[in-house]
Amino acid sequence: MASIGPRYDQDKILIGWQARVIRKGYPSQSKTFRAKADAERWARAVEGEMDKGVFVSRSESENTTLNDLLDRYAREVVPRLKGGGREMSRLRALQEGMGQYSL
Repeated sequence: MASIGPRYDQDKILIGWQARVIRKGYPSQSKTFRAKADAERWARAVEGEMDKGVFVSRSESENTTLNDLLDRYAREVVPRLKGGGREMSRLRALQEGMGQYSL
């Protein structure tokens, strides 16, 4: 069963709603939303995935940015490419434009 509760800042001002799903056999999941309805919707979706047995934890992908991914690609793959110099210039352009987004 999911629990949904208010989330406050230091000054006791409501900043959002935290949904928390704890199930035996699965890692606990929690996420904060601005609207309570969004928190309830997310909790129902996660619980449904757990019920069906198709749950995949997304915490690592939510904490990884496109910059991190492109850096790893540049380090591990680009040196083996024939046109590595051109590929690096494309990667730099992507990092400048969209690098801050999480996966």
